Amino acid sequence: MKTLSSLSEDLLMDQYAQPAFLPPLWRVIFQEAMRGHHILFSKTVLQSVSETQVLSGEATDSLEEFCVHLFAAPDLKSIRTMISFLPQDEQKQLFVIYLKLMQTLREENKTSLH
Repeated sequence: MKTLSSLSEDLLMDQYAQPAFLPPLWRVIFQEAMRGHHILFSKTVLQSVSETQVLSGEATDSLEEFCVHLFAAPDLKSIRTMISFLPQDEQKQLFVIYLKLMQTLREENKTSLH
């Protein structure tokens, strides 16, 4: 017989099972992003990025390298801390990159499910 705790864990595992090609932490980040919950960024950053910035955002080489380190971070707290150490303008740029990445992952996930 399953306990309530194990049933909750099973439900969470099912909820965050996709995309299977991502590590578990990034599955949660992706699924929450698809629901509009951008858990990596502060509310200040979320509110300060305009649609124009999203449409015209470009990644710098240093931010691309930073993204590699974010992806390798061991937990959500580490990722959020790393982002918070960036200057505000770079956090905004990173948010734009993140939004584009989430869209790409969404399309990739759709493709892998078909």
